[in-house]
This record gives sequence, C-alpha cells and structure tokens, in this order.
Amino acid sequence: MSKPKLLITGAAGRVGTLLRPILLDDYDLRLCDLNPIEDLRDGEQAVVGDLADPAIANAAVRGTVGVVHLAAAVAPDIAFAATLAPNYVAVLNLLEACREFGVGRFIFASSHHAVGLHPVSDEPWTASAAIAPDGFYGLSKAFGEAACALYAHRFGIKCLAIRIGNADPQVVDGRRERLWVSAADLVQLICLGLEGQGEPFRVVYGISNCPQPLLKNDEAFERRYRPVDHSPRNHSATFRPFTYLTEEEGAGFVGGFFAKSSLPDPRKN
Repeated sequence: MSKPKLLITGAAGRVGTLLRPILLDDYDLRLCDLNPIEDLRDGEQAVVGDLADPAIANAAVRGTVGVVHLAAAVAPDIAFAATLAPNYVAVLNLLEACREFGVGRFIFASSHHAVGLHPVSDEPWTASAAIAPDGFYGLSKAFGEAACALYAHRFGIKCLAIRIGNADPQVVDGRRERLWVSAADLVQLICLGLEGQGEPFRVVYGISNCPQPLLKNDEAFERRYRPVDHSPRNHSATFRPFTYLTEEEGAGFVGGFFAKSSLPDPRKN
C-alpha cells in the first residue's frame, strides 16, 4: 500500500538527513534541495532546485499531503540581502503553492534565534514571549512565522512553526544542553503538526527533556507532545558545562554567540 507523500525541503542538510529515515516509516518522501541528493532510499524521490523559483516550489509541493520546510540560509552574521531569496521568497512560494494545490499542512522550521536576544533566565521563555531576533537569520524566522499565520488564518492551511533549539546529534555545551532536541522528538512534533487538529496556526519549541530549560514548551504539551530523549544523555566527548562559557560566547543570551555576532549594515550587500 502506498503511503502519503510528504515534502521535505533542505533535505540534504544536517537536520533533514537526521529526520528522513524516521519519517520514512509513515510517509513517502519528496526531497528538495539546492544540491543533489545522492543517498536516495526506497520511498524517496528528489527535486533539485531553488525554491525562490516559483516553478521549482510548485513542482516540489504538487501531489503532497504536507510540507516540512527546513531549507534556509543561516550564519551568525549573515547579511540581510543573503536571506531574502532563501528565507523570505522561498517560504512565500511554498505557502502559495500549498494554497494553489490544496496542500493543507505546513510545518515551518523556525528557530530559537527568533527569540535569541532574550537573556538567559531562571524562568524559561514561553512561545508567547515577544519576538527578539538575534540577527538577520532570526529576523527571517520571525517573518516565516508571520507568513504561516497569514496563510493559516486567511486560507485555512494548518501551520505549525517549530522554534528548533539545537538539533545536533550530540550536545557540545551547557547552553545547548538547555534547548537541545533529538531527531526522534523533532519528528514527534512534526507529526503532531501534520496529523493533529486544533487552531490553524501555533508556535511551539523544538526541545527535548532538558535540565534548566531556556524555553518553556506548554504549547507543545497541550498538543500531546511527550519528549522521550534527554539532553544530558547525549553529551559529546568534549562537552563544556554552562559555567565554562563566557560572555563573549553569548552565554547570557538564549541565542548564544549569534547574539554577540556583528550585525551587517542592511544597506550594503
């Protein structure tokens, strides 16, 4: 029996590579990336191209039941101009393709960098906290959330924005330990967005079980999210405790070193 077809953008990237084998249990996958995908499995097909091109976005979305949009340009000090096509135009092209082809579910990989300038606090930040981007990457993620809200409320596309914490396979330091998410827990959130009911647009945090979490995930728990993995059990061999981190590394901010990086003049390319 054929399975429903799900689009994953940025599928050749770090997070997409981790999620694909888990999502294949329940979905056939259409994988979209700027780069060729060499390791296709049974149940996977590839679309190579730039999602800032509406024709590529249409070809990627048509015939799917939902979109998991991971693709983005990211760097701590990325210039505003470098985010326009991949982080603004592409998300609008995908949402518009969903509207045109009747695709009713859209999972947006947002980021904790949308709230990265909030200070580290004993009281974790909720998903209703004010937007506080720590750079032009975080700003683009805040835009993506707003675009999802527009298409959810105006056209009925059920959108879930997941502000991903740190999705590396291993936890390298004490700040990331407080907002880390495993691939299995991230897939659980994605599936809740693809299959759950409720409000047309929600924002949740993508974090697993973390000690002294920087982010409070009540909105996800209300959707029956039950993380199974624990960040302290996934330390790297070179793990650095939080007390070893410096202000220069951004230890005082949710967004870490992104919050301490230079902000390029947006008037210059």
